[in-house]
Parts: sequence; structure tokens; C-alpha cells
Amino acid sequence: MTTTKSAVAMNFAGVRDPRVDGPQGDAIPFFHQGRYHLYYLEAPAGKLDQPERGRTPWRHVVSDDLVTWKDLGIMLPLGTREEADPDGIWTGSVIEKDGVIHIFYTGGNRPNDTPQTICHATSTDGVNFTKDTRNPLFGPITEWFEARDWRDPFVFWRDDKHEYWMLLSGRVRHGAPGRRGVVVLCTSPDLETWTIHEDPFYAPGNTWCMECPEVFELGGKWRMIFSRFSEQAATIYRESDSLDGPWRTPAFPALDGPRWYAAKSLADDKGRRIAFGWVHDRRDFVDDGEWLWGGDMCLPREIYAGEGDRLFVRLPQEIENWLDDERHLPLSHAGKLVARGSAASCAVQVPATISPELCRLTLDVAVGDLRGGVGVMLYSTAAQTDGLALFIDAGTGRVTLGDVVSAKEADRAPEPYVTNWIALRRSGTYRIDIYLRGNTLEIFIDRQVALTHRSYRKVPLNPIVIVEDGTATVTARLATHVAGGSR
Repeated sequence: MTTTKSAVAMNFAGVRDPRVDGPQGDAIPFFHQGRYHLYYLEAPAGKLDQPERGRTPWRHVVSDDLVTWKDLGIMLPLGTREEADPDGIWTGSVIEKDGVIHIFYTGGNRPNDTPQTICHATSTDGVNFTKDTRNPLFGPITEWFEARDWRDPFVFWRDDKHEYWMLLSGRVRHGAPGRRGVVVLCTSPDLETWTIHEDPFYAPGNTWCMECPEVFELGGKWRMIFSRFSEQAATIYRESDSLDGPWRTPAFPALDGPRWYAAKSLADDKGRRIAFGWVHDRRDFVDDGEWLWGGDMCLPREIYAGEGDRLFVRLPQEIENWLDDERHLPLSHAGKLVARGSAASCAVQVPATISPELCRLTLDVAVGDLRGGVGVMLYSTAAQTDGLALFIDAGTGRVTLGDVVSAKEADRAPEPYVTNWIALRRSGTYRIDIYLRGNTLEIFIDRQVALTHRSYRKVPLNPIVIVEDGTATVTARLATHVAGGSR
């Protein structure tokens, strides 16, 4: 949204200039005394490769409303080579005890035999922190766990056990190398002394590493969220009736695709679970460049339990209200499509130039007797031979975002960048919200499922709505923010 600086380190509504502002990474959100605190990793500007890109201190921004953010600058700087954290102040968590705010974080020191260790810092105001002179507090017990991939501590009070629990990402020393990722359990009576448990908190035996784990109760179940960069990379979740497990895999475990990553959340005073994830940069800032660690923080999202106890995501109402200037857009054929056994399309007349600042394109597609599905071509040519294709399959509920087929005889549909799922239906209205900010896209279907992507295309948006085998009436709206307008 807005910030108090002109050259911003964090601006949810504006556009980060990668030549000036370093990429943003893993969020550490914390709600305290009515304010939203977002600590996050900020890499140096202009660095694309490790280890330089990974030398991240923590930056700190605060908000009273999820809309206006104040930048408080770097609050946890890198240490010296003799300390625990010269190569990175990496992901962790924040907890308050007796008026003292404690941060537990990952200290990076790449040349060490244990290059990632658990470190600690404290504050009385949440702004000025002092690192613990004992750092690092502890590393892995290498008889049980591998020396690398020991990170991302998440600390919470477990009332029924009368002790603090710390969950962290680790790897056991046995099993197939690509399947050793576990969530490690450590316990403490006082946040001072910690016991590492040999038996992991969660050991699914199916992934390399479960990054940024956290647990919370929502919708009558315990939910454990973590991110994985292998095996269909995504921020995903497991669920259980108890913190003691068993942790089961839901029918739809991913909260987005691979480009909404390392999301972590907080509980606010409205009873909401607000999450923050980020979208990757690409090398050389082109569409065929390698995906890199770090990029831009995505819009804050509310995670909520919906039908069947499934976790869904939507934008908080404060952000929707901030886009306070909404107007209807004209469509070809008046947006009325009849395609029985065939396909029909209509073009949405969006202004040729859209501000890089945050805006929302909303498409309401009221369908009847739909057997195929609903699609939206973005950055499309009139012949629909280029651009991105969003498609909702009415028969399966599969939602995809990917490149279009380029109309050559030998072509096959390319693998989508993002896949998600929504309840299938053949009648009713699909609501498609496309949030645009510079070259990032955050797409929400029915305020339930999300698809995040980055596109560096320098062509007009040119949306074209397609209906396959059914009827539809389409309406389109474009929402922007008017400075000084109502919220």
C-alpha cells in the first residue's frame, strides 16, 4: 500500500526498482499492541547469485491497518566473521514474554561445519534489538541430524505442556537423500535453555527440506504450514486434530503455486490469520530467466477455513477498500457469449496504459450449462498466439495459469506455471480478481484460491474472456486508488 518514504524498501502498492532496492524474502510477521509488525529478509541490491544474494539482514515495517506502512529500516544487521551470523540473518519468529520481545532466528556462517545455527535477540520496544552474547544458542546434534539445513525456528507456548516449543527445518541422517526433510522439535521451560528431541515433530519421508514451518489453530483443526522448493514447490499445509498429530495431508494442500513462497502468518485482534509471502525475481528480469531467491513481497492475505475445513486465501477487506475508484469497462459483444459445443470470446477494453501502481481487474462471469470452462487470455494478441492463459475447467475444478500454445502444428500445451483447484460447477458466477502491480500478478478466484506469477511482458494487458461449451455473461471492472480518497 503506501509508505512514508519516497525511495521505499517496502511498498505493497508501488513497484520496487531492483536496481535500487534489494529483493525481499521470508517474512516474520508479528502482531503486537494493535500494530502489524513485518520483519523480513532484504538482500543487497544488484546481487543475483549466492552467497552475496543471501547476505540478508532483517528489515522492519509497521502498520496500523495493513494499508499504510512505515519503514523503520534495518533492525537486525549482519555480524562479523567471528560471530554466528556474518552471511545471513535468516528466517525465524517473534514471541513476547513478560514484556520482553524475543527473536529466534537463523544465523548464517557458511564456512563453518554447521553453517546454520539458532540465534537469539531481545527488545523491550520491538524496534531496537540486542543480540544474545551466547549466540549461537545451538546447532544440530549431528548424530541425529545433518549439519546443513538447520534453520527457520518457530517458537510458541504450549499451554497444556507448560513449556515453549520450537519447530525448525532440518534433515535426518537416514533414508533416501531426497526424502530426509523433517520438522525438528526443541523444548524449553523459559526461552533460555533448549532441549533438542531426537524424534522429529513431523517426518513425512517425502521431501528435501520443509522451510519456514509454523502451526496454528483455525477452523477447529491444527494447521501446520511450511514451504518446499522440491516436488511441486509451494507453500503447503497439513492438518491434525491435535498438536501431537498425526499430521494428515488435505485434499488440496497448496495455498498457491511455486511463486508465493515462504509464507508465514500472524493472528490479529480481529480474529484473522494474515499471511505474507513473496514472489521471485527472474535472472536479468526477463520471462525466460532463471527464478531467483527473493523478489517482491506479495499483498497481505487472509487465510481462512472454508467448505470442508479447507484453507482458502483472500485479500483483507482493508486492501480491497483502498482501491476506492472502480469503473465498469466496455466489452465486445456486450459480454454475452453462447458457445454450445464450441468456444466464444469477448475482448475487455482496458486502457492501453495501466499505472504500475496497484490496481485490480475484476471479471464476473455468469455461466449456464457450462461443460468446458472459462478462460482469460492476458497480454494476448488478437490471434491469441502469445501471452498468458488463465483457465478454469468446469468439469474438474482445475485452475491453471500458463503460456498459450503458439499455434505451430507441432506444439503442445506447455506445463502451467501455477495450478490450483476450486469446487467444480456448471452454473453460477465465477469472480476473477486480477491484482496487478508492476510485473507481478496475484489472481484470486471467488476469493478462495490464488495464483501468483511474475510477467515482464512490455505489452498491453489485452484481456480476452473465453467460454468453452456453455453460455456466459461477462462484466468487467477496473479499480484503482485515488490519493486522498475514501477507504
